[in-house]
Amino acid sequence: MGDGGLVNDFSGVGGQVIQARDIGSVTFAAHVPEPVVPAQAPAPPEGFVDRADERAMLRELAAATDASRDRPVVAVLDGMRGVGKTALLRKAAAELSGGFPDGVPHVVFGLDGQSPSGAAGGLLQALGVPAERIPSDFAGRVAQLRSLTARQALLMLFDDVTEAAQVTALLPSSGAALVLAAANTSLEELYVDGATRMPLTPLRPEHAVALLRWVCPDERLARAPEDCEVLAELCGNLPLALRTVATRLTARPHWTVRRLVEELRTTPDEGATRRSGVLDKVDRVFDTVYAGLPGHLREVYRTLGLMVGGRFSVEVLAAMSDRRVLDVSHDLEELVDQTAMVEARPDGTFGLHRLVRRHALRVSLNEDSEAERADRLSRAVDWWLLGATAADVASTGPQRLRIADPERLLGAGVVDLDKRAARDWLHRERDNIVAAMEAAAAQGWHDRAWRLFEAFFAYLDARRPLALWVRAATLAVRSAELDGDRAAEARCRCLLGKAYQELERYREAEAELERARAIASECDELLLASTYDFTGNLSLRQGQPADALEWFRKALDINIRRGTGRGTAMQTWFVGRAQGALNRVDEALASFADAVRLANAAEAANLEPRILLDAAAVSTGAGRYDEAGRVLAEAHALAVELELTAIQADVAKARATLADKLGDAESAHDYRSQAAEAYASMGNPRAARLLAGFTEHDPA
Repeated sequence: MGDGGLVNDFSGVGGQVIQARDIGSVTFAAHVPEPVVPAQAPAPPEGFVDRADERAMLRELAAATDASRDRPVVAVLDGMRGVGKTALLRKAAAELSGGFPDGVPHVVFGLDGQSPSGAAGGLLQALGVPAERIPSDFAGRVAQLRSLTARQALLMLFDDVTEAAQVTALLPSSGAALVLAAANTSLEELYVDGATRMPLTPLRPEHAVALLRWVCPDERLARAPEDCEVLAELCGNLPLALRTVATRLTARPHWTVRRLVEELRTTPDEGATRRSGVLDKVDRVFDTVYAGLPGHLREVYRTLGLMVGGRFSVEVLAAMSDRRVLDVSHDLEELVDQTAMVEARPDGTFGLHRLVRRHALRVSLNEDSEAERADRLSRAVDWWLLGATAADVASTGPQRLRIADPERLLGAGVVDLDKRAARDWLHRERDNIVAAMEAAAAQGWHDRAWRLFEAFFAYLDARRPLALWVRAATLAVRSAELDGDRAAEARCRCLLGKAYQELERYREAEAELERARAIASECDELLLASTYDFTGNLSLRQGQPADALEWFRKALDINIRRGTGRGTAMQTWFVGRAQGALNRVDEALASFADAVRLANAAEAANLEPRILLDAAAVSTGAGRYDEAGRVLAEAHALAVELELTAIQADVAKARATLADKLGDAESAHDYRSQAAEAYASMGNPRAARLLAGFTEHDPA
């Protein structure tokens, strides 16, 4: 940025862009529908060499899968970092996927990856289950996953596994499935249960040389076979290091192999103690490559060492560097082409192997000042805060209660973003956002840590990655407390209490909400009403509808007094829920009718079909079938008008339940089929049938 203005260039960037002074830009790409059959494995690296024995064994294991087996076939690839486990996983997926017609789901664990609960939720979504239909608790997700995968022919990939339980909890219930796991350590529990162990070691010398020749295909390597063997040995025969040096040689056509060998033998820290071991050889390779980079690429490389999360976009790197997106994009392309140390991914993002990131951070610690590193990290945190805030406002609207004012970052204008694109951005960046929270808290930037969480909450509530939610919320509570922002602390405690509620950890939820109410009573009346709302929902969840009704009425009184249209509609709706749970049918239906009227007046039309669904459920339970049918017809019309596919499916399912009550089996089947069709439009047809209420033995 120069002259105090915005100078980022968006040439060739698709989607919608949010800009902010001193932060940069965030692009929200248009939503691309997920395929019905998951095909999530990234492509294998070009020039894959050898592993013939392992690939033959994997083909044998694939042939051994059979629906008559009691459990899937499981194989574990283990070995040191950088040895090529991930590459072999991807190669296996490319070679074997044709034999697994139900798809290839892919999960990454590790420090930057998913928790088991988050992975279970991701697998369910990959298999076609809408986010709002995924159970909030881990046990429920596992049970649903087992139901959906029974007898399915899946090739399931687990990468960067750190403990056996990550795999055992998520195994599909199908002997027709093959599960491949890659780990840096031995997973003894899996071997006890019959998994096949496939240890990977560095490439054999002849295959290491073959990889060098594939990456750098000119005659220099053919003319110097002995130097090639030495070069491979100096790389520890690790594919990552081999690709790096071969790419460097390709980018320098006037160099000989001998010159590169001599560089590796004489590292930039020539006076230091001689290093040994495979990983130290890799570091020596990286030292040499870094020393040969021009100054502007060295700075980019050092900045990469400060990057949080598992993958990154050009835009966040541009924000960290305080440079134009287009210029940084060109630099990244140079690093990809000249060093192979940065991975360009098909989705337009970039990634770093952990060994590269470790090296880049070490170089930054040696060459950059603490102030320079803090400034770059601060810019990254602000970039994620800008993106999360814009996505939150776009996907949930400006009326929702927030402690942090979005206008502080976004200005007073309307955030004109596609809601689906905003939600997809949050899903893609979720692990990076939590990593940015942790980095901010570690630096003492506590206001940014809790603001990131608040902007991120609506996504967490919708997708329910509960372990991630608790981790982020706990950090946010602590940061708000240290920041001295009492309102933020109360809000974050409410949101943490909601996570505990979803986990059925009710005592912990009650403790957080009690503390939140005490703090909010000193702050703001609307914030206090919000704590009553959360407390009422917890009471309802615990089977205490009378207590819930009291809390909701307190929240409603405050919202009426403050004139909040959407809040008044929602609390009226919740009052109706509590009245219905108390079997006070007429009062509940009157409350639901008022809630619909209030939602319409507040231009919160998306609430209306949900309220009507609850009203129909109360009428059905009371035996008022004609009234239930009329309300469901109204809910269906609204859901169609608003293009709420999931609500359309819910309405059809409720109509099937009503038809069952009326003894109309034919209509019940038709409505279940409609529900299944609506669910199927969001994903896997088999999952849709189960969600719609069909059993395995129901006729189509």
